[in-house]
Amino acid sequence: MKRILLIEDDREVARLLELELKEAGFQVEWARNGMEGLIRHREKKPDLVVLDLGLPDLDGAEV
Repeated sequence: MKRILLIEDDREVARLLELELKEAGFQVEWARNGMEGLIRHREKKPDLVVLDLGLPDLDGAEV
């Protein structure tokens, strides 16, 4: 199963994306901000990252 790291600060957007991705057969790990996303990326080594460009702590380009 392919693993996706979802980095999104909006809980509702993340929830909807997570539901759709899981329904499509992906394993989803959710990070709520850029720093958490960087840590989870290092730990989990996902196959793909879905990244919000407008995060509150680090913007998507910085991540």
